Amino acid sequence: MKRQLLIITLFVLLNSCSKKEKDFDSFEYSYSGTFSTVFSIKFTENDTIFLREHWNAGERSDNIKFPKAEKNYFAILTKEQRNQLGDLLKKIDLKKINSHYFENYADGDAYQLIIKKDTMKKTVFVHSYNVPKELDTLSNWIYKTKENLKLIETNRKLYFRSLKELLPPPPPLPKVIYNIK
Repeated sequence: MKRQLLIITLFVLLNSCSKKEKDFDSFEYSYSGTFSTVFSIKFTENDTIFLREHWNAGERSDNIKFPKAEKNYFAILTKEQRNQLGDLLKKIDLKKINSHYFENYADGDAYQLIIKKDTMKKTVFVHSYNVPKELDTLSNWIYKTKENLKLIETNRKLYFRSLKELLPPPPPLPKVIYNIK
Protein backbone atom coordinates (compact mmCIF):
# COMPACT_ATOMS: atom_id res chain seq x y z
CA MET A 1 0.00 0.00 0.00
CA LYS A 2 2.78 2.44 0.93
CA ARG A 3 4.61 1.53 -2.24
CA GLN A 4 1.56 2.33 -4.41
CA LEU A 5 1.07 5.63 -2.60
CA LEU A 6 4.74 6.50 -3.17
CA ILE A 7 4.49 5.69 -6.90
CA ILE A 8 1.33 7.77 -7.30
CA THR A 9 2.90 10.70 -5.43
CA LEU A 10 6.03 10.56 -7.59
CA PHE A 11 3.93 10.38 -10.76
CA VAL A 12 1.87 13.43 -9.74
CA LEU A 13 4.98 15.41 -8.78
CA LEU A 14 6.79 14.61 -12.02
CA ASN A 15 3.80 15.57 -14.15
CA SER A 16 3.19 18.81 -12.27
CA CYS A 17 6.84 19.83 -12.72
CA SER A 18 6.77 19.38 -16.46
CA LYS A 19 7.93 22.41 -18.40
CA LYS A 20 5.28 24.60 -20.01
CA GLU A 21 5.40 24.61 -23.79
CA LYS A 22 6.80 27.82 -25.23
CA ASP A 23 4.49 30.00 -27.30
CA PHE A 24 7.39 30.94 -29.62
CA ASP A 25 11.16 30.95 -29.87
CA SER A 26 11.23 34.44 -31.35
CA PHE A 27 8.50 36.87 -32.36
CA GLU A 28 8.65 40.36 -33.77
CA TYR A 29 6.06 42.62 -35.33
CA SER A 30 6.21 45.91 -37.20
CA TYR A 31 3.27 48.18 -37.98
CA SER A 32 2.84 51.15 -40.31
CA GLY A 33 -0.26 53.31 -40.12
CA THR A 34 -0.31 55.97 -42.82
CA PHE A 35 -1.31 58.88 -40.61
CA SER A 36 -0.70 57.49 -37.12
CA THR A 37 2.48 55.61 -36.24
CA VAL A 38 5.25 53.33 -37.40
CA PHE A 39 6.65 51.03 -34.74
CA SER A 40 8.35 47.67 -34.24
CA ILE A 41 8.06 45.41 -31.24
CA LYS A 42 10.08 42.36 -30.25
CA PHE A 43 8.58 39.90 -27.78
CA THR A 44 10.97 37.88 -25.68
CA GLU A 45 10.33 34.39 -24.31
CA ASN A 46 9.65 35.85 -20.89
CA ASP A 47 7.60 38.97 -20.11
CA THR A 48 9.83 41.69 -21.60
CA ILE A 49 9.17 43.48 -24.87
CA PHE A 50 11.45 45.83 -26.80
CA LEU A 51 9.88 48.58 -28.88
CA ARG A 52 11.15 51.09 -31.43
CA GLU A 53 8.87 54.00 -32.25
CA HIS A 54 10.08 54.93 -35.73
CA TRP A 55 7.55 57.69 -36.37
CA ASN A 56 4.56 59.10 -34.52
CA ALA A 57 2.01 61.57 -35.91
CA GLY A 58 1.70 63.17 -32.47
CA GLU A 59 5.22 64.60 -32.87
CA ARG A 60 3.91 67.19 -35.33
CA SER A 61 1.73 68.98 -32.82
CA ASP A 62 2.46 70.90 -29.65
CA ASN A 63 0.75 68.06 -27.80
CA ILE A 64 3.64 65.58 -28.13
CA LYS A 65 2.34 62.07 -27.86
CA PHE A 66 4.22 59.36 -25.99
CA PRO A 67 6.16 57.37 -27.15
CA LYS A 68 8.48 59.72 -28.99
CA ALA A 69 9.68 58.98 -32.51
CA GLU A 70 13.11 57.50 -33.14
CA LYS A 71 13.38 56.20 -29.57
CA ASN A 72 13.82 52.71 -28.15
CA TYR A 73 11.88 51.40 -25.18
CA PHE A 74 11.31 48.29 -23.14
CA ALA A 75 8.32 47.24 -21.06
CA ILE A 76 7.08 44.32 -19.01
CA LEU A 77 3.93 42.48 -20.02
CA THR A 78 1.56 41.56 -17.24
CA LYS A 79 0.78 37.89 -16.72
CA GLU A 80 -2.65 38.50 -18.23
CA GLN A 81 -1.15 40.15 -21.33
CA ARG A 82 1.37 37.33 -21.69
CA ASN A 83 -1.43 34.74 -21.49
CA GLN A 84 -3.53 36.69 -24.02
CA LEU A 85 -0.58 36.79 -26.44
CA GLY A 86 -0.02 33.06 -26.01
CA ASP A 87 -3.70 32.31 -26.63
CA LEU A 88 -3.74 34.46 -29.79
CA LEU A 89 -0.59 32.81 -31.17
CA LYS A 90 -1.96 29.32 -30.51
CA LYS A 91 -4.94 30.11 -32.77
CA ILE A 92 -2.64 30.77 -35.75
CA ASP A 93 -1.71 27.74 -37.81
CA LEU A 94 1.62 28.83 -39.27
CA LYS A 95 1.52 26.06 -41.87
CA LYS A 96 -1.78 27.27 -43.32
CA ILE A 97 -1.32 31.03 -43.50
CA ASN A 98 0.20 32.71 -46.54
CA SER A 99 3.36 34.78 -46.48
CA HIS A 100 1.71 37.76 -48.19
CA TYR A 101 -1.73 39.31 -48.02
CA PHE A 102 -1.50 42.26 -50.36
CA GLU A 103 -3.99 44.52 -52.11
CA ASN A 104 -2.75 47.36 -54.26
CA TYR A 105 -4.30 50.42 -52.64
CA ALA A 106 -2.73 53.64 -51.43
CA ASP A 107 -2.26 54.41 -47.76
CA GLY A 108 -3.90 52.20 -45.17
CA ASP A 109 -2.30 50.06 -42.51
CA ALA A 110 0.35 47.44 -43.09
CA TYR A 111 2.18 45.10 -40.79
CA GLN A 112 4.66 42.31 -40.88
CA LEU A 113 5.35 39.63 -38.34
CA ILE A 114 8.14 37.13 -38.06
CA ILE A 115 7.60 34.18 -35.78
CA LYS A 116 9.78 31.19 -35.10
CA LYS A 117 8.70 28.16 -33.12
CA ASP A 118 10.72 24.96 -33.05
CA THR A 119 11.69 24.26 -36.68
CA MET A 120 8.97 26.47 -38.21
CA LYS A 121 9.79 30.06 -39.16
CA LYS A 122 7.17 32.21 -40.83
CA THR A 123 7.26 35.77 -42.17
CA VAL A 124 3.87 37.29 -42.98
CA PHE A 125 3.31 40.67 -44.65
CA VAL A 126 -0.18 42.20 -44.58
CA HIS A 127 -1.51 45.18 -46.56
CA SER A 128 -5.00 43.93 -47.29
CA TYR A 129 -8.56 43.90 -46.05
CA ASN A 130 -8.79 40.16 -46.79
CA VAL A 131 -6.70 38.58 -44.08
CA PRO A 132 -7.35 35.63 -41.76
CA LYS A 133 -9.23 36.72 -38.66
CA GLU A 134 -6.54 35.26 -36.38
CA LEU A 135 -3.87 37.56 -37.86
CA ASP A 136 -6.09 40.61 -37.73
CA THR A 137 -7.05 39.90 -34.12
CA LEU A 138 -3.39 39.49 -33.15
CA SER A 139 -2.42 42.74 -34.88
CA ASN A 140 -5.23 44.68 -33.20
CA TRP A 141 -4.28 43.23 -29.81
CA ILE A 142 -0.62 44.24 -30.24
CA TYR A 143 -1.59 47.77 -31.30
CA LYS A 144 -3.96 48.27 -28.36
CA THR A 145 -1.59 46.64 -25.86
CA LYS A 146 1.29 48.85 -27.03
CA GLU A 147 -0.77 51.94 -26.22
CA ASN A 148 -1.19 50.79 -22.60
CA LEU A 149 2.35 49.61 -21.83
CA LYS A 150 4.48 51.42 -19.28
CA LEU A 151 7.40 52.13 -21.59
CA ILE A 152 10.86 52.84 -20.28
CA GLU A 153 13.36 54.46 -22.63
CA THR A 154 16.53 52.47 -23.29
CA ASN A 155 19.79 53.11 -25.14
CA ARG A 156 19.91 49.49 -26.27
CA LYS A 157 20.39 49.14 -30.03
CA LEU A 158 17.45 47.35 -31.60
CA TYR A 159 17.23 45.77 -35.04
CA PHE A 160 13.95 44.63 -36.59
CA ARG A 161 13.84 42.44 -39.69
CA SER A 162 10.05 42.82 -39.71
CA LEU A 163 10.40 46.48 -40.69
CA LYS A 164 12.07 45.72 -44.01
CA GLU A 165 8.98 45.58 -46.25
CA LEU A 166 7.07 48.35 -44.46
CA LEU A 167 9.39 51.23 -45.26
CA PRO A 168 9.98 52.33 -48.83
CA PRO A 169 13.51 52.09 -50.18
CA PRO A 170 15.49 55.31 -50.14
CA PRO A 171 15.20 57.41 -53.29
CA PRO A 172 17.98 57.11 -55.82
CA LEU A 173 20.79 59.60 -55.58
CA PRO A 174 20.33 62.57 -57.89
CA LYS A 175 22.45 62.68 -60.98
CA VAL A 176 24.81 65.54 -60.80
CA ILE A 177 25.05 67.46 -64.04
CA TYR A 178 28.05 69.67 -64.46
CA ASN A 179 27.64 72.48 -66.84
CA ILE A 180 31.20 73.64 -67.38
CA LYS A 181 31.85 76.43 -69.82
